[in-house]
Amino acid sequence: MSCPCTSAARLLLNTAHRGLSCSRIQLFSLSRQTSRETHSPPWVRVRSFSETTVCYASKDGTTKDSGSDSGKKSVNEGKRLSGSGGSGKGGSQLRCPKCGDPCTHVETFVSSTRFVKCEKCHHFFVVLSETDSKKGLNKEPESAAEAVKLAFAQKPPPPPKKIFAYLDKYVVGQSYAKKVLAVAVYNHYKRIYNNIPAGSRQQVEVEKQPSLTPRELLQIAGISPHGNALGASMQQQTSQQAPQERRGGEVLDSTHTEIKLEKSNIILLGPTGSGKTLLAQTLARCLDVPFAICDCTTLTQAGYVGEDIESVIAKLLQDANYSVEKAQQGIVFLDEVDKIGSVPGIHQLRDVGGEGVQQGLLKLLEGTIVNVPEKNSRKLRGETVQVDTTNILFVASGAFNGLDRIISRRKNEKYLGFGTPSNLGKGRRAAAAADLANTSGETDTVAEIEEKDRLLKHVEARDLIEFGMIPEFVGRLPVVVPLHSLDEETLVRILTEPRNAVVPQYQALFSMDKCELNVTQDALKAIARMALERKTGARGLRSIMEKLLLEPMFEVPHSDIIAVELNKEIVQGKSQPRYIRAPAKQSTEEEYDSGIEEENWPRQADAANN
Repeated sequence: MSCPCTSAARLLLNTAHRGLSCSRIQLFSLSRQTSRETHSPPWVRVRSFSETTVCYASKDGTTKDSGSDSGKKSVNEGKRLSGSGGSGKGGSQLRCPKCGDPCTHVETFVSSTRFVKCEKCHHFFVVLSETDSKKGLNKEPESAAEAVKLAFAQKPPPPPKKIFAYLDKYVVGQSYAKKVLAVAVYNHYKRIYNNIPAGSRQQVEVEKQPSLTPRELLQIAGISPHGNALGASMQQQTSQQAPQERRGGEVLDSTHTEIKLEKSNIILLGPTGSGKTLLAQTLARCLDVPFAICDCTTLTQAGYVGEDIESVIAKLLQDANYSVEKAQQGIVFLDEVDKIGSVPGIHQLRDVGGEGVQQGLLKLLEGTIVNVPEKNSRKLRGETVQVDTTNILFVASGAFNGLDRIISRRKNEKYLGFGTPSNLGKGRRAAAAADLANTSGETDTVAEIEEKDRLLKHVEARDLIEFGMIPEFVGRLPVVVPLHSLDEETLVRILTEPRNAVVPQYQALFSMDKCELNVTQDALKAIARMALERKTGARGLRSIMEKLLLEPMFEVPHSDIIAVELNKEIVQGKSQPRYIRAPAKQSTEEEYDSGIEEENWPRQADAANN
């Protein structure tokens, strides 16, 4: 009675002599034969899967065996295989598919192809570039593995409270907008996890196993536990195990349906300088997914001068380091989206920078396959990469000047009765003109801001449509988030509290010149009041500070001033900035003009940053 393992070993050795397999397996059977059914299986010592040398001819003719006769035979098989399609590669050299000798390259200006000539047989043929061969060979196996690494191998997604606390360090106020963004990002992570196909999840769980059992090692080596030599590879086994997507009649008969989570795009509304773009920039630093901030003002309809709509996805692909799988799970922030609102009454001409852009963005927001130019390729000639936007989250933001006037007109219509209809037209220009006409210098700034915030809380989709956005575009942005205006107390906090506040920035500038900047609390309130009257939000703070500190920044360098003080009278323009000078030293002016100050300046700059 012969052991089944010895017959398997005999079959394996016979196939190795034919050049079909070069697996080196040493089989040790038990010395004495027993007829017991319950005996322990024979001890099979198998090399680890990474060390087993399996000889096969790949698509491009490479061989992965360093053996002797069987390796040469497999190389010849690789040449015969590669002679039909392209060229065989032996290491870094190209081999002729006709005679097998190394070939020389003929470089051309065309990036997609290259010409190769054999010196021995003068065979002239074309070889695809490395990117093309990688596309054809490695696209399918890498896509599942990369998608899995993104969703599973990373650490668990941060909870919304943690994201909210991080945003609080950099942005003052806007708690409702922070909550919406934190929840949206957390749900985006969960949606990526849920929408990965089940086959790739099983593949990852197999990859996560630390060690393989002897039974699995036998299967990998090509030997079944029953003693038959198998010719199936690992790829065939995994392809058999992977579940196929149900189509046609199977969908009608199936009772169980999987839930596929869909995205909820966001639109942020708020006055200028309220922190919309700063929220996006801060959020981009704490995310593990690609995040692209795009400007809608430069977008035009396809075929016109300006950036195409596909450039939005191209920026996301660039942020993902040109990995398509990563880019398909990213977040896009569309800034200044109100600038693509349609402007009616231009004598029936095409609105290429307004309504045409909205129509082009429709399928992009909902989910479609976009052709994006490849890296280092021109828009017309270069090859394109297909990116699926189904799982990409879009966050739009805009100031929407005059939207509060549209809301107030809508809310007051039912109370006016037989009042005269308003003669104002539709569109963003008409809304901005109405806002300008309604604003007068006599009204209280604080009361006007409160009224705007109260009206923006009642914004609806029809108000955005009247502003100039088309209904299909508004319907694809279901979450509308109004941001409140900044009051005096919030502006004072913005000056001092955030990580990158305005006053600490100027204090760091003065400390590089060994000078202190002291701003009193009354001065901060006066600066906030001036910014409130300018109606430019937090951006007005920097212009006021620049104007106040122009004279001190001119006087302080290479002088004996050690401190500058700002108080309420200085902010209001009633007095000049106060300088505190160092006690007089018996030193000449030449000390200030010497090169000592210039040498120490980089150290002072580093100390100021620390």
